[in-house]
Amino acid sequence: MAELEIRRDEQVMWLTLNRPAARNSLSPSLLDTLRHTCADVSEDPSIRVVVLMGANGVFSAGADLMGFMASMHGEAPERAADVGRLAAEALLALPQVTVAAIEGHCVGGGLVLATSCDLRWAHADAWFSAPELDLGVPLAWGGMQRIAQLMGDTMASELVLTCRRFSSEEALSHGLISRRIEDDFQAQVVESVARISEKPGSVLQVTKRQLQGIRGGTFDGRTDAAALLAALRDPESQRAAQRYFARRAAKAQQKPSKGNRDE
Repeated sequence: MAELEIRRDEQVMWLTLNRPAARNSLSPSLLDTLRHTCADVSEDPSIRVVVLMGANGVFSAGADLMGFMASMHGEAPERAADVGRLAAEALLALPQVTVAAIEGHCVGGGLVLATSCDLRWAHADAWFSAPELDLGVPLAWGGMQRIAQLMGDTMASELVLTCRRFSSEEALSHGLISRRIEDDFQAQVVESVARISEKPGSVLQVTKRQLQGIRGGTFDGRTDAAALLAALRDPESQRAAQRYFARRAAKAQQKPSKGNRDE
């Protein structure tokens, strides 16, 4: 059984952490596979959205501690300790829009991978924690920076230092996730991802570069004018604009005029 299940559905790539017996804990081999898969996906412009999720209703219970302990006592301990950062940065570097679809546990290294995505949507019953300090190790793989960027320094300090578990409701209130889904989680994720993937590819790429620039402190608004002009010349963007104005016109026709409204 593959530790990372890879499935493509038209313009969407679905990556599923697939170690259900271990609550999708992250082994060194799984993280290596994720990194190499991201490298391949980054070269395919026909893919517009990448979704990272976990099998059997669990996102990830974090690093596979036994697997990592064995690797870090091997011939290349530094590389073994760094494999999670490499996987997280491969997600961050993807030119496609990335979505973490979170159910169940989102713990430790799993939380770091989720924060490496552009969007995080969580089931209402999902829960989160960074228990590394309780385990006698620091939060690694670049996770501290990304959690602080999303939740603020104060909240990141609180959660990492106390190691306490927190709910999807708290995650939403502090900006870790952007959506909390009560019912029909899978169906809502599929529908929302499909909506994103239908947007013009060139515009999605520009928006992703803008987001990466903001996160990396390199954003330069002077490039926006050229991107806007390029979009106006792009046939797919032109068709999107035509559909948008057609929908607006149709809605306007459906609304009763003031003179015809019932008193």
